[in-house]
Amino acid sequence: MTDYKFDLFVIGGGSGGVRAARVASSNGLKVGLAEGWDLGGTCVNRGCVPKKLYSFASHISDDFDLMDSYGWSVSKKKFSWSKLVKNKKKELLRLNNIYLSLLTNSGVKIFSSYASFVSPNSIKVGNKIIYSKKFLIAVGTKPRKLNFIASDQIINSDEAFDLKKLPKSILILGGGYIAVEFASIFNGLGVDTTICIRGKKILKGFDDDVVEHLMSNMKEKGVKFITGEFPKEIRKQNNLFLANFKNLNTKKIHMVMEAVGREANVENLNVKSAKIKLSKNSSIIVDDYFRTSNKNIYAIGDVIDRIQLTPIAIAEAMTLVKNLKTKKKEKFNYNNVPTAVFSNPNFACVGYTESEAKKKFKNIEVYRSNFRPLKLSLSNIKEKVFLKLITNKSNDKVVGLHYLGENAAEIIQGFSVAVVKGLKKSDFDKTIGIHPSSAEEIVTLKK
Repeated sequence: MTDYKFDLFVIGGGSGGVRAARVASSNGLKVGLAEGWDLGGTCVNRGCVPKKLYSFASHISDDFDLMDSYGWSVSKKKFSWSKLVKNKKKELLRLNNIYLSLLTNSGVKIFSSYASFVSPNSIKVGNKIIYSKKFLIAVGTKPRKLNFIASDQIINSDEAFDLKKLPKSILILGGGYIAVEFASIFNGLGVDTTICIRGKKILKGFDDDVVEHLMSNMKEKGVKFITGEFPKEIRKQNNLFLANFKNLNTKKIHMVMEAVGREANVENLNVKSAKIKLSKNSSIIVDDYFRTSNKNIYAIGDVIDRIQLTPIAIAEAMTLVKNLKTKKKEKFNYNNVPTAVFSNPNFACVGYTESEAKKKFKNIEVYRSNFRPLKLSLSNIKEKVFLKLITNKSNDKVVGLHYLGENAAEIIQGFSVAVVKGLKKSDFDKTIGIHPSSAEEIVTLKK
């Protein structure tokens, strides 16, 4: 007879794994968790949190540009990259300790090592073989690599946070949100920054109008774009990278960064031993209740390749633990998930893009506004706010809201409640705006 030491064993100590372990243990299950890296996973250590901190740092350069127009002057402006990195590490250590405390206080047994499957109901953690009634895989993703000659010297998003010093120039390969956010960060910190994409636009899957306005704003701030081209070769020569293109002159830069997406971090899990099926892109296949092809093993978060967002992983964890405790199972709702890109300027949205709405509904109404925010009115800064509101014409419900401008995430987080609840454009119209604010434009839009 198998001696099961745990009711649930969680593989991965990121946001989703920690939440699942903590809540399951608080609900009376005997829970173990294995994590060979820092607690908090990618989001806390090499993703959302440090990236947002660095984004704050990069935006401060804009504030310096504004100061003179508001009557302030500073005799000397100086930025210390090493100080930013040091303070970031200090903050992440604080967060790691919070995660450790939460797990410990909930009664979770923590194993500070990576885990791999030995059989369908056992794993190896360090030198120990552990049996559990159920397993949860929450190992997230890792940066996808390109095969260039100098690829061993090209950095990825994980490595970008702890550079010894900032480069004079950088070429960022890719146009997703990671590439765009880091481009804004590096540019704001004084690095000559270029984004290179195979297509014509960055942020595939986001609203076309918003993307166009974002690219325009980023260009105005100094970010360069290479579109419709991708290096056929990158090599290192002395202290420079040489990027060769088919139709462009060779570009010389001091640093190259890969930001071409992420892939499921399953390489060392030995999923075959657990009889777990993977998709073509190596993510773990799960059903509507997060169960894998092995009925006793579940998976949540980025590793299942649904919506790769930290709040989604946490919400999936809550749904899973709830389902483990009840016979009446609940499916997870992926509709109207708000999201943000911490570019400069910020961008956030909830609901459908215009192209998606056209496919989903017979008739739609689209409201747009493009204006210079009051904060910039005394300056020569040309940045503009752009917003778009989309309704289903048949019932007047707001089905999409997109905002490009300062504090976009804060604004959309509030308005996402209205979109999720299915409020109508007429409800927005009845809402009194807060004046003067950029957000008031959302409740005053007219055709």
